[in-house]
Amino acid sequence: MFKFFEENPEILAVMSEKKDGQMKLFERGSVKNRKKFFKKLGMNPKDVVSADVCHGKKVVTIRNNKKKIISKTDALVTNQAGIFLSITVADCVPVLMFSKNKKIIAVAHAGWRSTLKNIIYSTIEKIEKLGGNVNDLKVEIGPGIGQCHFEIGKDVINKFGKYKKFIKIKNEKYLVDLKEIIKFQLEKNGVRKENIKTSKSCTYCDEKYFSARRDKNKRVEAGVVVIGKIK
Repeated sequence: MFKFFEENPEILAVMSEKKDGQMKLFERGSVKNRKKFFKKLGMNPKDVVSADVCHGKKVVTIRNNKKKIISKTDALVTNQAGIFLSITVADCVPVLMFSKNKKIIAVAHAGWRSTLKNIIYSTIEKIEKLGGNVNDLKVEIGPGIGQCHFEIGKDVINKFGKYKKFIKIKNEKYLVDLKEIIKFQLEKNGVRKENIKTSKSCTYCDEKYFSARRDKNKRVEAGVVVIGKIK
């Protein structure tokens, strides 16, 4: 599994791999696989609150674990210890945030649509409303599709108007560096450059992860990203 915030033992944050099985909400086998994965991490599945992602910009602050699935949401934030936040990914980029001073955690599902809708700003805004300070915010950009395989068509290129410097043309193909766009947005919204860590792993290239573009399954399979405060 991929581990985030390894230098912060008070945080448990990981991303599952293909070998852990299908984790996409409401899909066959996902409930069993998720419970098994969470228990392997020493977590109680009942403490996990999951976002039913929709490629939008909605961010929800979680104050308790009574509601297990938050519909039509692409980011979750909490300052409550013992609650674990989760999203599913299969090329879209997971972005995890941690305010050490205020003990606030967040996870965002940053596909290209959510990124263009500025899910990053919306998540930081929620953190600040809980009393967090962007100056001490640590952020990790996890495994996701790399520029090497994130091709967009001419019908979409105009949507990336203000991010043209993150697009390169190769063999008449438009390739987008989504992780660098996310990093750019983080810095623009006040996150210190030295507090941002970016995984180089491309989910398309690395077959230990699910990839919607590579696998092209009618039944989309996805891994799960989970973060929680354990101290």
